[in-house]
Amino acid sequence: MSLRLRGGHRLPVAAATLILALSASAPAVAADVIAADGYGYVEAPEAPGWQFRLTPYAWFVGVSGDVTARGHTADINVTFLDYFQGGSSDVELDSLAALMGYMEARKGRWGIYGDAVWGRFDFSGGAVSQGSPIANLSLSANSNSGLVYETTMIESGLTYEVARWGPARSATAVDVLGGARYWNQEADLSLAITGTVDLDSLGLKRSGSRAVARSGTIEWVDPFVGLRVRHELSPGHELQFLGDIGGFGAGSDLTWQLFAGYGFDFTVAHTTLYGILGYRALAVDYTEGSGLNQNSIDLILHGPVAGLSFRW
Repeated sequence: MSLRLRGGHRLPVAAATLILALSASAPAVAADVIAADGYGYVEAPEAPGWQFRLTPYAWFVGVSGDVTARGHTADINVTFLDYFQGGSSDVELDSLAALMGYMEARKGRWGIYGDAVWGRFDFSGGAVSQGSPIANLSLSANSNSGLVYETTMIESGLTYEVARWGPARSATAVDVLGGARYWNQEADLSLAITGTVDLDSLGLKRSGSRAVARSGTIEWVDPFVGLRVRHELSPGHELQFLGDIGGFGAGSDLTWQLFAGYGFDFTVAHTTLYGILGYRALAVDYTEGSGLNQNSIDLILHGPVAGLSFRW
């Protein structure tokens, strides 16, 4: 059984219950929370104070789905490998700019976190194809579509540890989480045109030999709920599985997120740091307006994540 997203994407229902939110989560404070025999759920005592984690990270993003600007749709299919190998997408390294960071504060079984992602993507060539033909508009045979897509996502939520079990040096903990995700999106779709046509009647503007559809700023807020599972392989080594699902028509029709990663301690110049490697997928399906006033984002952003945490 699965949920079908607009644009043909599928989200398994089983995965929607394990969904995840991103990057770093605090490692298990194992010695403080395991019973004498080391097994069974144990109440976690209050931590002596707040514990903080700041994680700048890199997300090597691939994009699949479609974007509609002023009623005109472009299909996008780019993997993160295209940025490094070129491939059929003709995406160059300088076509991507991004800033990302995550912060979490924990005390006992409670936590609060924030995550911010900003990215600007310039797609062209085989990465973008015209999603819906436009009547009376003749397109150039070469490089007929391009898309500049800018996204800002700011997420904040609360976590609460509901279960913990396992031996002292290999504990597993489960957190529930809930919060809100703010989106700010903008898309400029350009089409290489030949001949003369009334672009205004099509909701397009001329820029040299190209017709451009600009969505303007699209912004909304999605509520979400989810789970996070942390399993300590050994002190300083942890597996993480996190996820959330939201939207529910309050903002987008549907948004979901999945993350699986490995966190580990390592030492540099007598300083212990915490690294994290994993894979993240973030999807959203949002539509506003209709006809030539319709703007929509139906995308899955996905790719490897690498981060470095500072704790105090």
